[in-house]
Amino acid sequence: MALGCILVGTACGHRAHRVPADAVVVPGTSVEIELDGEWEEADWDHVAMREVFTAHGTEARPFSEIRMLHDNDTLYVTLYAADENVLSSEAFDLSIGTVSTHVNPQGKLAPPIAGVKTGADLDGTLDLEIDSDEEWVIELAIPISAVGISMDNAVPVHAARCDVPRAGGRSCGAWDGTIVLGGS
Repeated sequence: MALGCILVGTACGHRAHRVPADAVVVPGTSVEIELDGEWEEADWDHVAMREVFTAHGTEARPFSEIRMLHDNDTLYVTLYAADENVLSSEAFDLSIGTVSTHVNPQGKLAPPIAGVKTGADLDGTLDLEIDSDEEWVIELAIPISAVGISMDNAVPVHAARCDVPRAGGRSCGAWDGTIVLGGS
């Protein structure tokens, strides 16, 4: 299957690279990102690349999303999970370029990845089924050099999550795409 491509870098005499036409651009951030799981920095709401998880062609339930920003050295990723009963056994599965990991509601990575920092926020009580939880948010700071991404080199992304609601069953959603860094 041939993908439509655009050439990048030819205007300055650089070697041309191919970036898929459907690659999602990750914008540069204008503020310092604090890894606290709160995503209170304005760029998370007004600038960040945002993608909603889907299942069977529609928005996944419970709701999950991925947001991304970057600076010169770091790819910032936020993963949001609506969750009525947060369990320590739950996690996001995340692959970006050459990096793959499993990250739980406490921000712990399995396997750990050198240089990756995390922040987590949980609105609820972990592993307490008698109360009503709301959500959990993970922020990751991933060295760009570890991922292999640039303004002229796109990488694939896979982000997925499953949840077991109180009513039973299992609900899963994911976002798959290709990303490339945009300018600041």
